[in-house]
Order: sequence, then structure tokens, then C-alpha cells
Amino acid sequence: MAGPLTLSALAERFALDSAQVAALEAYVELLSGWKRANVTGLRSRAEIVETLLGDSLAMLDVSFVRERAGAGWLDLGAGAGIPGIPLAVALPSVELTLLEAAARKCDFLEAAADAAGIAGRAHVECARSERYAARPPGREAAAVVLARAVAPLPVLVELTAPLLAPGGVLLASKTASAVDEEGPAGEIAAGLCGLAAGPVVRLERSPLEQSVCVVYEKIAPTPDRFPRREGMAAKRPLAT
Repeated sequence: MAGPLTLSALAERFALDSAQVAALEAYVELLSGWKRANVTGLRSRAEIVETLLGDSLAMLDVSFVRERAGAGWLDLGAGAGIPGIPLAVALPSVELTLLEAAARKCDFLEAAADAAGIAGRAHVECARSERYAARPPGREAAAVVLARAVAPLPVLVELTAPLLAPGGVLLASKTASAVDEEGPAGEIAAGLCGLAAGPVVRLERSPLEQSVCVVYEKIAPTPDRFPRREGMAAKRPLAT
């Protein structure tokens, strides 16, 4: 049986240099030892490297990720900084906004961006997405929105739509079984919000068996009624 995935193995798998490995090492150390807030349910270094970093870096195989590495990115509900921070370390041209509503998690994200050496190009925005998306600089500004473990697809699509610039893409980390369950409602919500459902990309190099990336593209301006009031997307999903 193979042992746990290591940073060295990830470096080889994704062609990371020594400075990038050192940055991810510092990030993992901070994440595994952080006591001020529960930013992830994982505490084992091995689990963090495999489950979080390995799955995040697997998104490098999604064509939109490398194609838009020079554009403005936003990690929605950033929490522990997954997948935004590992991807920003791997792609030095990324400018990243880490959007998180919980103040204690925002404190962690500030420290994590510094530890990973990306503080100069990673900005923490401590706000609800509905409030941030209602006006500049948040409204229709992001070329890429990343999301992992944030909400079911119809809710996530609605929250993302007013954040995306025209032609921008939502890249949502999901399991294949979740997409089977949530995908049809996600497509309905997308049609109401100015988005179109794109491919579901299987993340072949992820250590997680069912890991996929669901793509939605912004094809029309966000209707003025979005974002709705805080919490309404989850309370009354568009597709119900």
C-alpha cells in the first residue's frame, strides 16, 4: 500500500521549484498548528498535504486555470485558503482575493498569505459575498472565482454570478456524486443569473477519487436583482 502523499511527491507531480515547496511547507505548518479558529477539520500534516494541497494543485490540469493565471482571481468562502493559496503559490502571476465572512478565519488567511510568501498579491476581504458583490470593487470584477466546500451548486452559482466579470468563470471543486445530485439545479440557477454550465473536468491527478471541477462561464450581465439579501440564496434557492 502506498504511503501518504508528501510535499516532495507533490513537487515532482506538479513541477514545483524549491521556493514553492518551502512556501507550501510554511503554509502547512501554520495550518496544522493554528489554534485561534477551526479553519479546517484536519489536523494531521499528512491529511492536510494529501487532502487539501494535493486536491487543490490537481486543478492545475483545468485549462482555465493556467489560461487565466494573469487575471484577477477570487476564492469564495476561502476559509483555510483552499484551493486559492496553493494555486497562487504554484502560479506566480495570480492576483488573488480571499473572500471570507468569518473574522477569525480572515485572521488566519492574513497569516497564511504571509507565510506562503504571497502577501503582496493576495488580499483578504472579510465580508459576506452578497455585500461584497453589491458594488465596486467586488461587483463583476473577478475573471476567475474558485470555490470549494462552500454550498450546493444552485446556491454557489447565484452567489458567484455578481462577482464574475463578463466572460469570467466559476471553477467549483466538487465530488462527482455531488455533481450528479446538484448539477441539474445548478444549470437552472445559471440560466437565471447570466451564467452557462460548462464542462465537468475530472481531476485525474487528485489523490481524491471522485474529485472534479465544475465550470460555469459568465455569458450575460448579472440581473440587477442579484445579489439578493444575505442568506436568501441558501434559504430560497432559485431552482426550487
